[in-house]
Amino acid sequence: MPNLAELSTFLQTILETEYFPSEERGTIYISSVRPIRRMGFALDPWPTLPSWLEHEDLDAIFLHRPQHLDRDTVPPTRGVLYAGAPFDERLTIGFVPRLAEVLGLRGRSPMADKSGRPLGMVGDLPKPVTPAEWRRLVMDMYGGVDEVWENNVQSIRKVAIVNQITPTLVQEAANRGAQAFLTPILRESSQASCRANNIAAFSTGIKRAEHWGLRTLAGMIRERWAGVRTAIFEDRGQ
Repeated sequence: MPNLAELSTFLQTILETEYFPSEERGTIYISSVRPIRRMGFALDPWPTLPSWLEHEDLDAIFLHRPQHLDRDTVPPTRGVLYAGAPFDERLTIGFVPRLAEVLGLRGRSPMADKSGRPLGMVGDLPKPVTPAEWRRLVMDMYGGVDEVWENNVQSIRKVAIVNQITPTLVQEAANRGAQAFLTPILRESSQASCRANNIAAFSTGIKRAEHWGLRTLAGMIRERWAGVRTAIFEDRGQ
């Protein structure tokens, strides 16, 4: 079974944390030498987290945002890992290799540079789809969509998947030949640019994107260590 240090190294590798400022990378929040047989995943701490750790018999937990966690309430010997910006950019919506694999994107290439790292990617779907079919695919993956701007687009083959949307990013997507733009939140300031460039835009909502990231991370850890069991707390009601 892995220990917390091995899990931390794995996390840093798959999230490519070396490309992020040191204060954003995340690492071990609460140390532990306990072997990890069962691991939990959550976005934020909540009042009954300590009892959930014990009820699920967890050896460690990944928290996306642990800043408000009261360390004194964590049961003894349980470890806590975390990651902020790398989790957002590499496991929700953006330059996410696993997402490209799930969608079957072909000819994938990075787009939108931020401090030397890409914020998104552009690629071709296996076959052209209608906006309704693309919306259904996004809903199946993320559990829903927040908003859609169809803009009279009839067929989608190339998609831009980016962690944020701006008129400049929409223009870059259009220059790369994209017919659709997927992002966590649509901003009204980009609507005119989408319309002018005949690009359909879709948003999942931040929480849905983050929950997809949690599920994906849990799956990747199970793939790496067959003996590790996982539990995910999806705080959709909070």
